[in-house]
Amino acid sequence: MKFLFDSKEFEEQYHYDGKDLGAVYEKDQTTFKVWAPTAKAVQLCTYPDGSNGTCLQEYSMEKQEQGVWCACVDGDLEGTYYTYRIDIDGTIRETQDIYGKACGVNGNRSMVVDLEKTNPDGWDGDSFDRQGQTAPAIYELHIKDFSSDPCSGITKEHRGKYLAFTEAGTTLNGEGEFATCLSYIKDLGISHIHLLPTFDFASVDESKPLENQFNWGYDPENYNVPEGGYATDASDGHVRIKEFKQMVQAIHNAGMGVVMDVVYNHTYEGDSAFQRTVPGYYYRFWEDGTWSDGSACGNDTASERYMFRKFMIESVCYWAEEYHIDGFRFDLMGLHDVTTMNEIRKALDSLPGGRDILVYGEPWSGDRTAMRSDCVPALKKNVDKLNERIAIFNDDTRDAIKGSVFKEKEAGYINGDNELGAQIPSCVLAWCDGLGGYMPKCPGQTITYVSAHDNFTLWDKLNYTLFEKPDFYKKEEEVLKLNRMAAGMVMTSLGIPFFQAGEEFGRTKNGDENSFKTESAINQLDWTRAAEYRDLIEYYKGLLTIRKHFRALTTKEREIIERFSFLDTNLQETVAFRIQGIEAEGDWWKELFVVYHNTDKKEELELPEGSWNLLCDGKNCVPEGLEACGNTIILNEKSVMILGRK
Repeated sequence: MKFLFDSKEFEEQYHYDGKDLGAVYEKDQTTFKVWAPTAKAVQLCTYPDGSNGTCLQEYSMEKQEQGVWCACVDGDLEGTYYTYRIDIDGTIRETQDIYGKACGVNGNRSMVVDLEKTNPDGWDGDSFDRQGQTAPAIYELHIKDFSSDPCSGITKEHRGKYLAFTEAGTTLNGEGEFATCLSYIKDLGISHIHLLPTFDFASVDESKPLENQFNWGYDPENYNVPEGGYATDASDGHVRIKEFKQMVQAIHNAGMGVVMDVVYNHTYEGDSAFQRTVPGYYYRFWEDGTWSDGSACGNDTASERYMFRKFMIESVCYWAEEYHIDGFRFDLMGLHDVTTMNEIRKALDSLPGGRDILVYGEPWSGDRTAMRSDCVPALKKNVDKLNERIAIFNDDTRDAIKGSVFKEKEAGYINGDNELGAQIPSCVLAWCDGLGGYMPKCPGQTITYVSAHDNFTLWDKLNYTLFEKPDFYKKEEEVLKLNRMAAGMVMTSLGIPFFQAGEEFGRTKNGDENSFKTESAINQLDWTRAAEYRDLIEYYKGLLTIRKHFRALTTKEREIIERFSFLDTNLQETVAFRIQGIEAEGDWWKELFVVYHNTDKKEELELPEGSWNLLCDGKNCVPEGLEACGNTIILNEKSVMILGRK
């Protein structure tokens, strides 16, 4: 089938341009359409329940042009569950609708839904000032991690749920002193909350809400439906939709955008709704018929094929329009082709406010993939072929600053590998100098970071590089120094800063580098720890404020790199540079002078000519200025020093 599906003849005969696949609901009639060009017959089956009960009625679907099958059913079907029974060469497979917008528990049956009924009060007026985010900063968060801690101040029935985001004014243990959850994140100063996968995924049994289940969610089941495990009732297909919207609305009301982590590169298993609908079409296979597994999850989807590319584009736009999503992070984006990613960007740009919707992804794959040979993969080396408003996670910056994510003891620049000092100027310039062997079109194409959900937390990684037998729960001053230094380097570099939730209070997973299904007790945000590390939190807040009020650091245009000049300090492995401001409205400083000092001793450094004010000494960060400086400054050990000139 690989040769048939990749043929020009098949694409010309069966590509379908209509945007009406799935169940199109009207009060007096619902129209069902499914693309199944290889099917001999398709039956629509309706059910009264999302997981139990026998079929109410079967309807024979009529074959139309371009491989589409259609059935129109009279009456008000809102809330009716349905599946398709698809006959492929005498083998009948029953499946949910890949274009389904609602489903029952565990997603095995789709549901007809009147989406208007799922809108919370005020949804029509829900908005977020995307264009006004001149200093974007992304906070990566898992929905369950956010509020599972009993000390979070969230009511018990909402812990680990969408509705935890709707609780305002929460504090540690409800004592009214230390802000937690959404109030805390709002005060931190970030612009976007990046949510780990929130579409319906298969690795958590939604029918057992009382069991302590956990998964990151990179196991897609129904792409256009919210995950039911985060809803207060997964059995009613309406609830998860409304509560997801309430979460988005609450985040928007707090002045932040919502980024969805999307996983179109593979499905939970090969026997998916896609495979049961058109066997072999939506996936990549090798010449011998074996499954391509560049995702390291058992299968790779085929973004280069017309109907899956169409699915991806329409799915992303659906989330943006129906759920008011402000950004998309693509898991293993290197498994998708450049054309598909650019078409997604183009489609989002056509939506109201769509040009300011963030798009970024991982420019790598898990392994090699059977992508069609005439396609270009969206890998780091091909970043120049992506639209300039598609950004990539920069693993070179990540590893240069604090060491390889794959080798726990391997150090980076801040923790002892001085040879990596030569790469630091490239990190600062978001690798727009081309010295990495690839060429971003502009700094806005780079996500600058040192920690994410994958691999060790920053705190755990630093502990591993410093101690033979680390105690991850001990408040070590040496680790704090390096944590602050890593943050200072990220925040004074070009690109879009991104950090894992809790990095700013020394988040630990007790050394677990792959906690994708580890219990919540390890994964959840520890709000008591946050209160104990509030000095580190204040440091992050100060850095974010400096970025916000010095637009040269946040400007996405390539020309900004000309305003950076690196100086010879005569100090071994110390990196120092000046940044000329752009005189933007709201800027507090005309110029910054930044020094990265990675040694264990204090050193004296002569300052450039001018009147400088110390903003950050490596331990304290006060954006308005700590103190005026003379002609020299003492560099603290293991520090990022930031000075401003008015």
